[in-house]
Amino acid sequence: MSELLTLADVLEALTGLRPVINPLIITEAAIDSRLVIPGALFVAIPGERVDGHDYVRQAFQAGAVVAFIEHAIDPPVTQVDVRPGHYQGLKGSIEAPVCILVGNTVEALQQVAAFWRRKLSLRVIGVTGSVGKSTTKEAIAQVLSQRYKTLKSLANLNNEIGLPLNMLRLTPGHQYAVLEMGFYVPGEITQLCEIALPQVGVLNNIGTVHAERAGSQEIIAQGKGELVEALPPAPEGIAILNYDDPLVRPMQSRTRAR
Repeated sequence: MSELLTLADVLEALTGLRPVINPLIITEAAIDSRLVIPGALFVAIPGERVDGHDYVRQAFQAGAVVAFIEHAIDPPVTQVDVRPGHYQGLKGSIEAPVCILVGNTVEALQQVAAFWRRKLSLRVIGVTGSVGKSTTKEAIAQVLSQRYKTLKSLANLNNEIGLPLNMLRLTPGHQYAVLEMGFYVPGEITQLCEIALPQVGVLNNIGTVHAERAGSQEIIAQGKGELVEALPPAPEGIAILNYDDPLVRPMQSRTRAR
């Protein structure tokens, strides 16, 4: 396996078929053309006010080699359509930049991140909680990095877009990843765990942050507890719970981890 993600990995993740093509290395992924580095995958996300498709050109100029798009861009570049019923396979030499046409760019990002995670052998630690999860993540990563090659979540990239972006920074050389997992409504952390496959879950507290969106602290507890529910059984799975928090303590009954 290559030391870094390649275009062949991306196409295999999206289609189930691995193409026989030249090794086009992908360094990381970005959704903001201003943050693109050479070799990056740019994910064009259409929004209510800003459409990432308008910035594909800028991303390529900044060094991106691949872009996920949902519709053709102008002027056109090499395009590979991987939507169901359109992909016919690929072989030979592919020159950057390349646009990959998908049905949904966010879902494609998540799919590639999940695929890449499953090709890597490392320990993933998921961290969540209402208050202090970023501080907790930083502390864990600081300790682990003294002995192991450790990746940690950047800034507050902790949702269904940010976590996959972090995952695509991983290489086979990483031994640990410490990933912050955010929550707004039930089901979100389950989705993040399906992508990241954490073996360790850290849940520090349940507060009222996001209660106006979630509905109540009990619903927040239900959603945050999805992290410990997703952990593998002991001895591989480890749940670290705040015993002093009355909404966290009962979560020991929701996990197969130790």
